[in-house]
Amino acid sequence: MNKKVSLSFALSMAALVAALTFILTMAASTRIFNQKISEVDRLAEKYQRLEQLDAEVRQYYYTDIDENEIMNGILKGYVNGLGDPYSEYLTAEELSADHIENAGQYVGVGITVSPTENQEVEIIEVFEGGGAHDAGIVAGDIILQVDALPVSEDYDGALDAIVGEEGTYVKLTLRRADQTEYTVSVERRKVDEPTIYYEMLENNMGYIRIKKFRTVSVEQFRNALNSLRADGAKGFIFDVRNNGGGMLDALEKILDPLLPEGEIAFAYDKDGNASPILKSDSEQLQMPFVVLTNPYTASAAELFACSLRDYADAILVGEKTFGKGIMQSTFSLSDGGGLTITTATYATGKTECYHGIGITPDVLSIYDAQSDTDSQLEDAKSTLRNAMEKAAA
Repeated sequence: MNKKVSLSFALSMAALVAALTFILTMAASTRIFNQKISEVDRLAEKYQRLEQLDAEVRQYYYTDIDENEIMNGILKGYVNGLGDPYSEYLTAEELSADHIENAGQYVGVGITVSPTENQEVEIIEVFEGGGAHDAGIVAGDIILQVDALPVSEDYDGALDAIVGEEGTYVKLTLRRADQTEYTVSVERRKVDEPTIYYEMLENNMGYIRIKKFRTVSVEQFRNALNSLRADGAKGFIFDVRNNGGGMLDALEKILDPLLPEGEIAFAYDKDGNASPILKSDSEQLQMPFVVLTNPYTASAAELFACSLRDYADAILVGEKTFGKGIMQSTFSLSDGGGLTITTATYATGKTECYHGIGITPDVLSIYDAQSDTDSQLEDAKSTLRNAMEKAAA
């Protein structure tokens, strides 16, 4: 039996619901308002200290100040206050340089340099295909002058002067190891940084050294892998000694042909929530693998070694790794700069996070700097040889 509800009762109920909604909304608004007030008070207290410092500087500092540099310093100081060596504020110029470094492709003459004890510029590597290589410059040459600027007068300025637009030329005056001086005009070109080196060793053992994980590393690695396989490689040594890491995307693409299908590694945020950061498809190269590590194997290079051991039964040879198991993300800011900040820890699906601990190799091999041979590589070759014999049995 249907009961009719009077209009007055319905209006009363509607009014009651409206009143309750208003009360609840006001309560929530009051709570949010109080939180905002508390936040404002906190910020006011924090910036009052900065305001006082700023007033003293502007009144007493002996010369004019650069407002842009002051703001950059404030932003850098804020992030430095986190106490995290991997987090930083980047100016627009630094952010651009960071993108170029991560890509591994830049415009230059194709050299890597290092300062000497006498503050000279020593060339330690010449990239094949670069302007310096074609000009006859070799590793070990010392740069004395860049165009008209002597290195001895302005070291940093001379290095900056080497950089320029693609297709332009820079004049370099250099000194050879035999003390002969010469001058050449070198073309600035778009150069891919060589991050992968490879060769076929005895007994059909392929050797691939991965210096860094850059965008350009992916194609370089695939070329190395395919070339060595075509030459008959039956097992591989992957050398990530002194590799400080790099791009996660590059790491994933390099690992993909070596691992089985599935989720390989995960990032864990501050609340413990996990999200996959490395995946692999169904194609897998199944061969004996050995990975060479040392105390300077860090970050993505450690994850490379750990993933291969966990999912492809690779044997780790060498020394305990650095122990960096946290990841950084870079965010672009409205001022053109960027914020690189640590956002998560990470680990494979089989091994716990090794941050601050490192990864212990399966075969301990200490590098002997006094030896004429690479003792760690010899141990890696011996380990791979045994693994290949076992696989063939």
